[in-house]
Amino acid sequence: MFLILLLASAVAPSSIPPPPSCNHLKYAYSLRGVPESDIPGRPISGSMLQICPSGPSCCTKSVEEKLGAWSEKQYRDALFNKTTSMAGELDQKATQVDDYIYVLLNKAQREFHDMFTRTYGVMYQKNADVFQEYFQDLKIYYDKGTLNPADSTSSFFNTLYQKMFKVLNAQYTFDGLYLSCVSENMDQLRPFGDVPRKLASAVKRSLVAARALVRALRTGHEIANQMTKVEPSKECLSAVQKMSSCPACQGLPEVKPCNGYCINIMKGCMAYHYEIDELWNKYIESLMSLSERLVGPFNVEMTIEPISIKISDAIMNFQESGFQVTQKVFELCGTPRLGRREARPQTSQFVFEKRLEKSHRPPARPQKSEFERMLIELKKKLKGAEGFWSLMPYQMCDSQMEKPYRNVKDKDSCWNGKDSGSYANKVVEDGLASQMQNPEVPVKIDLTHTLLNEQKFKLTNLANVLKSAYRGQDIEWWDEEDDTEAQKDEGSGSDYYGEYTDDEDGFYGSGDIDDDEGSGESDDEIIVPFLTEPKENDKWNPWPKFPTTTTTTTT
Repeated sequence: MFLILLLASAVAPSSIPPPPSCNHLKYAYSLRGVPESDIPGRPISGSMLQICPSGPSCCTKSVEEKLGAWSEKQYRDALFNKTTSMAGELDQKATQVDDYIYVLLNKAQREFHDMFTRTYGVMYQKNADVFQEYFQDLKIYYDKGTLNPADSTSSFFNTLYQKMFKVLNAQYTFDGLYLSCVSENMDQLRPFGDVPRKLASAVKRSLVAARALVRALRTGHEIANQMTKVEPSKECLSAVQKMSSCPACQGLPEVKPCNGYCINIMKGCMAYHYEIDELWNKYIESLMSLSERLVGPFNVEMTIEPISIKISDAIMNFQESGFQVTQKVFELCGTPRLGRREARPQTSQFVFEKRLEKSHRPPARPQKSEFERMLIELKKKLKGAEGFWSLMPYQMCDSQMEKPYRNVKDKDSCWNGKDSGSYANKVVEDGLASQMQNPEVPVKIDLTHTLLNEQKFKLTNLANVLKSAYRGQDIEWWDEEDDTEAQKDEGSGSDYYGEYTDDEDGFYGSGDIDDDEGSGESDDEIIVPFLTEPKENDKWNPWPKFPTTTTTTTT
């Protein structure tokens, strides 16, 4: 609280007799950057003062200027520190969530590779690039916003479909044209059942929401920092200097300004800051709503962690319906030419012969995961940032006033701008227009305030982005250039792997999520492929081919 630095808390006399000496002010003045040599020994005429009332004064013009400069610095520093402290908390929470998502994606990729290596062996290793590229695509989307989760999921299952189709029908020869026909009819045949559609929807909405949350937090951090660049008017600085310097010049450096007097000055000084308050509050509310989504139906942990199980289910579905799918493909694309038989392993790389071992099952989840606790803490911080700009004038004047409104009571012995007494003027209402009646700070209304309008534009767009992310819809960032037309909207996918919502309006309630996408897997045993354990010299490590993922996202 900058006024604590400006003025001590001791109660002052209720009148201002001319001080017989100014020597008692040396310590108070020195704390405010005034050398002892500048302080007059006895009160002098204040006729040369620019800010403070005339009359006997312990301030020369030079001392008044030094006290005024100190007061201005205290005001600027207090406003800057309070704003950047709040902004820094937003950025810190964004980094925590961002780092956790990266760890989650990398962990899921490693565990998938380990599980399929143990279960499929060499046959998985020969096709591992298909699976690993899918994970890499998800990380590229989350990092840069290019590609998109739904299209990546569609492409992955399309490639997997063609590979499995060729393996299950190894006695035939397929050229590129025939495989194109196979691929084109995938939407109709649905060889993997409903798994691709559900996985594409779940991955899309959770990653889109997670990325939107992180980017929105960082954009809020940027907006708050930009607001520190709103330059105070000359009238504002003059009022601040008068409020904190004049009591000292009158020989009463310990007198505090009246609350109403201080609040009117702060409201006049921060009139333009208040103009973003309504949009800011909507932004904060949207962030809190999206945070609830991420621990509910858009739970990114419950989407990414069991990806290996989902893909195993999909492969199993195709294995079980392989004959029917093949017959339908032959009807649609024609019967292919028989090829020359080759020596092949007795067991197909996609045949399921072993149920999932207990070591492969997802571990029991704690009552609240680390990610959920992180989002709960985030909501607390967001709640503290709500109403930030409207409360700032009160907090600048008295940190003890948590919910100060209109009825501001003053003591009889406080500085009212002229002398020590009470403050008779009414505290003005909030808002730029109301400051036309501000008795302490003349405010000019400038509707073309460029910096302010830019922040209002960003907050308006943030609200739209967060609303779309909350609904599980595609989003488009206004400040992110598109690399290709296909990457125009984040998260947009093909028709087959498009939106997967249970409600017509696109909203998800706590009971809307499917059981297999909820808080845990069913108790039914899940079957996964089995071959033989790979030999030591057959082990394959995919990690060197992928660049190290950093925790810095493109904003």
